[in-house]
Amino acid sequence: MNQKTTQKKNMPPFGRVATKVVDVASLRLSPNVFYNTLLGLSLVVTGLLYGASQHVAHIQSQSFPVFNRQAMLAQRVQHMVSGYPIEAMTQMIAQQNKTTAAFLVGIAKKESNWGKRVPVDEKGADCYNYWGYRGAGSRGIAMGHGCFGSPEEAIGIVGGRLDTFVEEYKFKTAAELVVWKCGFSCEGHSNQSVKKWIADVGYYVQKMNKR
Repeated sequence: MNQKTTQKKNMPPFGRVATKVVDVASLRLSPNVFYNTLLGLSLVVTGLLYGASQHVAHIQSQSFPVFNRQAMLAQRVQHMVSGYPIEAMTQMIAQQNKTTAAFLVGIAKKESNWGKRVPVDEKGADCYNYWGYRGAGSRGIAMGHGCFGSPEEAIGIVGGRLDTFVEEYKFKTAAELVVWKCGFSCEGHSNQSVKKWIADVGYYVQKMNKR
């Protein structure tokens, strides 16, 4: 047998790769290595869970105070206006900032007795205008005042107007907000009526702002 024939016999068949037998026992992890690996994975998982819980707690700490403030404000409004038509707007009022909400309650008490004296349309339907607002609503003007299409529209428009006085002009008291009654000048109103408006609105604004 020549040398070439011997080499062919020793070569692996075409398409097969020579493999090396590996001792499976050598691949087994020692108890210490296995324990350390498991401990490391546990620490990673614990860290991820802790980070997630901290993120959730942070979100809750930001949202819960807002919810609690609104809930307490709604409870205060509800207690004051229970039995009056404006009671149906309690939750909408509570969603306003505290000063605007106080003005919504105080002015509505003075102007309409919380919805018991209101402008109505030609069919006698409530215009939801409990604040003496004179701008037009989606249903136009009725009895010289705006006629709104819904309680939501009423709070949106009147609350938005009050927000302007609170946020831009920094009005915080009934005396400052007397422009709601008088406009730019109170010359057409008696001093007594102006003082009465300030006193009556201010009384309920103070009650709303009590801690």
